Amino acid sequence: MNLKNVKLLVCVAGIAAVGIVQGAVVPDPLDLPRAEFAKYYLQIVGKEMPEGLVRFVVDPKVSKSGRDAYRIVTTASGQQQGVTITGANVRSVYYGVYDLLERRGGCRWFWDGDVVPKKGALDLSGLDVKEEAHFEYRGLRYFAHRGLMRFQAEHWGLDDWKKEIDWMLKRRLNVFMLRIGQDDLFQRTFSETCAYPDPAKPLPGTGKAHDDRTLFWSLQYRGELRRNLQKYAFDRGLMVPEDFGTMTHWYSRTPEDFLAKKKPEFIPLANKGPNYQVPNAQVWNIRDDKWVDEYWKMTKTAVATYGAGAPAPRLLHTIGLGERMCYKDRKRNFDMKILALDKFLAKAHTDYPDAKVLLAGWDFYSTWKPDEVKALLPRLDPKRDIIWDYEGDVAPLEHKNNFTHWGLVGKFPYTFSIFLAYENALDARANYPVIEARQKVAQGDPFCKGYIFWPESSHTDPLCLRYFTANAWSDRPIPHGEVLDEMCTSRYGAHAAAMKAAWQAALPASWLRGWSSNYGRFMVGLGFDANPAPGTIKKWSAPVKNAETVFGLLARVPWQDAFIQRDSIDIARMVLDRVIALRTMELCGEIAAWRKGGTTASGQQQGDLVVRANTIAALCDKMADLLALHTDYSMWETYQQMDAIEKIQNPEFSKTLFENASCPYCRSHQYELARHWYAARARRMAERLAKAVADGDRAAKFGGDVGEAEQMRLALKARPLESLKPTLPRTEENFRKVLREVQELLD
Repeated sequence: MNLKNVKLLVCVAGIAAVGIVQGAVVPDPLDLPRAEFAKYYLQIVGKEMPEGLVRFVVDPKVSKSGRDAYRIVTTASGQQQGVTITGANVRSVYYGVYDLLERRGGCRWFWDGDVVPKKGALDLSGLDVKEEAHFEYRGLRYFAHRGLMRFQAEHWGLDDWKKEIDWMLKRRLNVFMLRIGQDDLFQRTFSETCAYPDPAKPLPGTGKAHDDRTLFWSLQYRGELRRNLQKYAFDRGLMVPEDFGTMTHWYSRTPEDFLAKKKPEFIPLANKGPNYQVPNAQVWNIRDDKWVDEYWKMTKTAVATYGAGAPAPRLLHTIGLGERMCYKDRKRNFDMKILALDKFLAKAHTDYPDAKVLLAGWDFYSTWKPDEVKALLPRLDPKRDIIWDYEGDVAPLEHKNNFTHWGLVGKFPYTFSIFLAYENALDARANYPVIEARQKVAQGDPFCKGYIFWPESSHTDPLCLRYFTANAWSDRPIPHGEVLDEMCTSRYGAHAAAMKAAWQAALPASWLRGWSSNYGRFMVGLGFDANPAPGTIKKWSAPVKNAETVFGLLARVPWQDAFIQRDSIDIARMVLDRVIALRTMELCGEIAAWRKGGTTASGQQQGDLVVRANTIAALCDKMADLLALHTDYSMWETYQQMDAIEKIQNPEFSKTLFENASCPYCRSHQYELARHWYAARARRMAERLAKAVADGDRAAKFGGDVGEAEQMRLALKARPLESLKPTLPRTEENFRKVLREVQELLD
C-alpha cells in the first residue's frame, strides 16, 4: 500500500474509519463528540465514562429528508447497558450528544454558560429518540460594529469563538457567518500590492465614527484567528459561507495601496452617502471583466484559506451591489444590479458547481422593488441559488416589500429570519407579533429552506436567542410564551416563577421599539425640544406603565446567580429605557403646550414641568447605575478584555473604541456614555428648563444644538477611557438600592 495515496475513509452505516494522509494518521472525526460526551459525563457523574458506554455513528440514512437528523437508542454490550448515537453527519452526532445530556443528564445550554447538574449515575435505559430538522439551514450572523465585548463579535478571541461555536451545536444550529471585515484577505490575495498595515498606527484611509476601522489587533493575527475559528467549526460539521461579489463596503474598504497601484475605476453612484463617496468604499467597475476577475481572486483566496476544510455542500454568499443606487433611473439601476449578479453567479456556478449560493435579501429591502425581485428569479437556479432573506421581522405587519411580496412563497428557495436590531439597539426588542404571524407563512412552505437570526449585534436579546434556536429546528411554530416557560425553568431554577413574572411584565414594552433607537438618542439629540407624535405616546403609555412593576419584582429575586444577575439587569435596563423615552415624549408635549400657553399656565403647572425634567435626569443617572453593575456594558472593561486576548499595539486605540461606540449609528447602553454624556445632558436640559420657567422664557431651547452635544462627546473622548469606567461595587445591595430608587422616582 502506498501510504501517500490513502484518503480518510468516510464514516458510513456505523463504521468510523481512521485513514492516513501523506504518512500521518488522520483522527477519527467522531473522536471530538466522543470526548465532548466524556467531558460532561465526568462533570455529571463525577467519574470517567466507562469504555464503550456510548457508541457514535454517522449514517446518512438516519435522515428521511436529507436534512440534519439523529437517533439515540439504548443498546446492550454484554451486561453493560449503553447507548448508540447515530447522526446523518458529524454535526448531527453532536446534536445527539447534547440532546442525550439534556434528556438524561438534566443539562441546559445557554450562550453564556451551561447548567450541568450533579448525579450519581446517568440512566441510559429505554431510549429510542428520533429527531430531524424542519429547516435545512439554521444560522447566525456576526457583524462588524465595535463597542462592547458581549455584543460585538469582532472583539472576541479564539476561546470566545470556541465557546460560541459549541453553543451553536448545543442548540442544533448548522451555519454562521462572519461579516466583521475582510481581515487580511487583500494582503493574502494581492501580496505584491497590499502590505500589512502597522497595527500601532491609524489605519491608512480610515474614516470617522463607525467607519474608523483603525486596528486593535494586527491583520496577521485577525487572519489567523478567522482561519482557526472556522477550522474549529468545520471540524464539527458547521458551515460558514464565504463572501463573493463586490465585497467593498464600509467594514471592508479597499486598501489605500491597492488604489494607488492598481487604480481601479468605479461604477456610477447615485446615492452620495458618506459611506460610499470615498474611493476606498466605492465598488470597482464590474462592467469591465478585469475588475470582476480582481474581486473573484479574493473569493478564491478566502475559500482556499479561511474556508479550507468546509463540509459539503460549500456555501457562498453575496450582498450584490449592497445598498448602492447606481442610477436614479430605476431601469438603468436594475440593469446594473442584474449585470453584477449575472457575472458573479456565473463565476460561482462555474468554479464551485456543487456550492449553494446565498443571495442576501438586504439590498432587496433597501434599493429594489418587489417586481424587480420577481424579475430576478427566472435568472437564478433554484437547485443551487437561495434568496437568503434576513429581514422577515420587518415591521409593520403590513409592510409591502418583504419575502411575502417577492414571488418566493411556494415557488423559489428562500429563508425566513429575524433581523432584530441595528447596532444601537442593544436590548430585548424582538417583535413577536410580527415574527409569529410571518413565521406561519414560512413554517408550512417547503420552499422555505432556512430560519436564520441575522442582527447587527450578538446576545442582545436572550429570550429571542432561545426562541430562534427552538423554532429553527422545530416542525411546528413554538410561541414565545412557551419558549419563555422553558427558558425560565431551565435557566433560573428555584427562581423561575419570579423571573418569568418579570419577563412577562416587561415584554409588551420591549417590542415598542423597532430595529433602532434608545433613550440616549433623546438625551444627546433634540431632547426636551423634540416633537414626538401623539400617536406614539398613546401606543406606549399602557405597556410602559404596566412594565414599571418589574423593578419591584426583580428586587425580590436573590441576586447571587450569574444568569439572574445578567438577565435582571437586561430586563430592568430595557424597561427603564422605555420609561425614560416615554416620560421624555410626554414632557415634550407638555412643554409644547406651555410654549403656546401665554400667561394662562399656572405656577403649579409650570413647576410640574421642572419636576418632570428633574425626574428624567435622575432616571438617566439610575440607568448608569444599573449599567455599572455588570462588565457587559463598560467600554473600558471591553478594552481590558481585548488586550488580555492579544496585546493592543496602538496606544490611541481606546479613543478609536470610544469613537466607534459613541458615534450616531452605534451609541446605546454603554456605561461610559450613559453616565458621562446622557445623564449629564439630561441634567443640563432640566436646569435650562427650570431657568426658563423662572424667567418666563417660553421661547428658550433646552436641548441646545447638535454642536453642543458633540462638544461634550469630544471632550469625553479626549479623556483617558479608564477615567470614565464604572466604580459602583457590583453587589446585591447596590442592585436592590438602584431598583428601589427607580421605583421611588416613578412613584
